[in-house]
Amino acid sequence: MKVTSTPGPKSSVRLDIVMPVDEVTAAISSAVRQVASRSRIPGFRPGKAPRQVVERFAGLAGILEEATEILIERGYRKAIMESETLPLTSPTIEAQPAAEGVEYAFSATVSVPPEVKLGDYQSFTFTPSFEEPDDKKVGAVIDDLRDSYAVLTPVTDRGAAMGDYAIISFTGYRAKDDTPIDGAASEKMPIVLGSERLIPGFETQLVGAKIGDAATVSVTFPDDYQEESLRGVPARFDVVIQELRARIPPPLDDVFAKQVANVEHVEGLRAEILTRLKASAADRGRHEFADKIVEYAMENATVEIPDPLIEEEIDGLVDELARSIARQGLSFEQYLGAAGKSAEEIRAELRDRGERRARTLLVLSAVAGAEGIQVPEELIDEEVRRAQPQVQGQRKLEAYLASERGRRAIRASLRRSLVVEKIVEDWFDANPGAWPAWGPERPPRPAASALSPAVSPAGGSADAPKAKRSPAKRSAK
Repeated sequence: MKVTSTPGPKSSVRLDIVMPVDEVTAAISSAVRQVASRSRIPGFRPGKAPRQVVERFAGLAGILEEATEILIERGYRKAIMESETLPLTSPTIEAQPAAEGVEYAFSATVSVPPEVKLGDYQSFTFTPSFEEPDDKKVGAVIDDLRDSYAVLTPVTDRGAAMGDYAIISFTGYRAKDDTPIDGAASEKMPIVLGSERLIPGFETQLVGAKIGDAATVSVTFPDDYQEESLRGVPARFDVVIQELRARIPPPLDDVFAKQVANVEHVEGLRAEILTRLKASAADRGRHEFADKIVEYAMENATVEIPDPLIEEEIDGLVDELARSIARQGLSFEQYLGAAGKSAEEIRAELRDRGERRARTLLVLSAVAGAEGIQVPEELIDEEVRRAQPQVQGQRKLEAYLASERGRRAIRASLRRSLVVEKIVEDWFDANPGAWPAWGPERPPRPAASALSPAVSPAGGSADAPKAKRSPAKRSAK
């Protein structure tokens, strides 16, 4: 096989690949077996029909098309290995159908890692900041816990107060001409006073009103109100409180402590909350420190980001959005309809984030190369297994998770995490006094097994995608 590698614009490489006749013959034989195995040919078991029968059944053009896909897959894989090309994205293929008895030529254009000029990423002068929890924060957590266990008790001896649960009826009118506002009426609407669910200023004007009282609420619709015709419009609402209930939290006693934390006393509850707050504060300070290190590395690096890599990162963001929406029981198409946006508009909105993620990928990949950080396939397999239950039954997401693109995204994410972990841990090793004395024990370094098998510096893969199932773009020569 002959491979000619030609550098292209924006960190791309064109591979011109010529495959010998014997490879073409082997690919055609494989194509015949594949077509036969998935075809029901009368008189033959799957995969057992001879070529002449398969050719009559599927047609020579169908067999050669299958052989072309096989040749592209095999040729591309060998070409990137022989030329030591590290693809960042799936290839754009320029090809014609294969012909029997002659060598086969095609070309593949791929984006490759651009040159990243690393600046300093270790000699930063900033230090981590840890905010020690105090009794006030413990008290706030306890208040939240008590509120979550509060019961609603009917109010009959006072007017409404902030925090009360109420059911109201109302009708809204334009203040200018006293005409009813279309849709601004309800017979029974539940609200929590102070939740600011309604128009700003609405709920505060109900404070003091009792059940059955008629109250007049005067408000102005905000300038960003969802109904454009009502933006900035002064309005009057005639409101009646139908029901009123107070949220009564349980007393802070040993019974409550045992109920929420399985401890014997209130002081035990306070101690457990303080321990958890300290762990959370230490973890938050460490993560914020890691984020600042990433920012520092990116500010000091110089790199030109290839457009295909940005597009692939946008693909990843769209996939993440689709998974998030699926967890809410909606399809991506339903989400687009509800948002009133097209897929192209969503991609445009995600472009800045995609470009930033691409830049982060490239810079941290370069740092990972400088630090010798590599990701074993076992870690990727583990992440795939962990994600599989979340996408079960969703064919597109299952296919993405099983694809090389999905694995490449996981690999890149793990590699970024590992290199940042290493820099953070190296800094704390050199500055042991920086870890908060009041905090939990400093977490252990990542396992050494996570830093062994080799992978390409930019997180790319040397594997060729299946031509029929890959996102590779095709164009005729």
